[in-house]
Parts: sequence; C-alpha cells; structure tokens
Amino acid sequence: MSNDSVRSGRESDHALRSGRAVRTPSFDTVFDLLADRRRRYAMYALVGTEDGLTDVGSLADEVAMLEARAGESELAESLRREVADGLREVHLPRLADADVVEYDARSDAVRYWRQPTIEEYLEHTHYKEFPDE
Repeated sequence: MSNDSVRSGRESDHALRSGRAVRTPSFDTVFDLLADRRRRYAMYALVGTEDGLTDVGSLADEVAMLEARAGESELAESLRREVADGLREVHLPRLADADVVEYDARSDAVRYWRQPTIEEYLEHTHYKEFPDE
C-alpha cells in the first residue's frame, strides 16, 4: 500500500464506498477493539479528526495526552515514544485487520474509515472515562 493510496482514499485501494467501511464489524470485533484502553484512546483521537487522516506521531501525542489526563501516566517524551511503538506494533495493525483504519507503516500514515457502530460505543466509553468533557 502506498502513501498515495492512504491519502487519496481511492475506492480501488480499499474495500470502501463513500468513505465508509462496507462491512460493519461484529459486536465481538467491536468489543475486542474497544477492550484495550490505549486502542480506545487512539479511536477517540481518530474520531476527532476532521478528515480521518493523521500520522502515528500526532496520534501518539493525542493518546499520551489522554493517558496523562486520566492520571494513568505522567506526560513525557518517553510515554509518547512508548505509545507510538505500541500503536505501530499492536494497535494500528489490529485496527487495520478489522478494516477500521488503513495504516501505511512505511510512511506512518493512518486513515480512519468511519464506523458508526464503533463510534456509538466510543461515545459511551468516552463519557464514562472523561465525564467532565
């Protein structure tokens, strides 16, 4: 997959139509994806992007800030690096396998494909984890 295919969002490069995933993930998949705190935080950040496009560095910054805000870690460069490594090695490949994101490891580009079912549950979990927002 080239960086151009991630950035262009061409339908021929992914099983998508009109910027939305063709297949709705099963409840088992949704709950598996959202069961991990760091992956859930990444999804909060991805849902908040205007066009669904970001890079691993920016995503790691957002996740690290959420972890610090939740009191789980102290915000530091070491946390940001740890988050970025975890995103690259575990979380983004898992989300890509579920057709929720397209991730190009060579360029660190990430495109989130809108998933209403996941977003519905994310809304609930976000409210529980960050009730003051």
